[in-house]
Amino acid sequence: MTRKGLVREIKEEKALVCPADGTECDTCEARHACLSLSGGTGADFWVYNNAGAAPGDLVELELKSSASLAIIASTFLVPVFLLFTGYLLMMNGSDSQRALGAAAGLLAGIVAAIVINKRLGSKKGYNMQMTRVLEKADSHSIAGSDAGSHTEGNIP
Repeated sequence: MTRKGLVREIKEEKALVCPADGTECDTCEARHACLSLSGGTGADFWVYNNAGAAPGDLVELELKSSASLAIIASTFLVPVFLLFTGYLLMMNGSDSQRALGAAAGLLAGIVAAIVINKRLGSKKGYNMQMTRVLEKADSHSIAGSDAGSHTEGNIP
């Protein structure tokens, strides 16, 4: 997933970025993950300034598909798996014991998902990344930039 953002502030090696088009976030399935893991407040979030951007620059941001899938899996699949595990552990009990086991499993799954997401958020590859500067603050486009130039792993 790629999108554009406007650099608002630079602190040390990080940049505070505001999405250039806020409607992109409204339709994105990973919006909560990227904003919460990037330490976002509202629509603004912090990213590493890999492209050497300055305040006012328009930049391209990317959340890798593998990171998005890992975040989604830990957020949704872990609680569901532990819900069923809790139910199965109490399979020989009464209806209320099975329900209590499922509820305890779900609660444990939610706690586990929060812990996993916090740990993923501390890893650099699981946050939005600045891939390139699209336009400098002085309104000049960067010459020679094409959409595929930032793709990793391309060997000519």
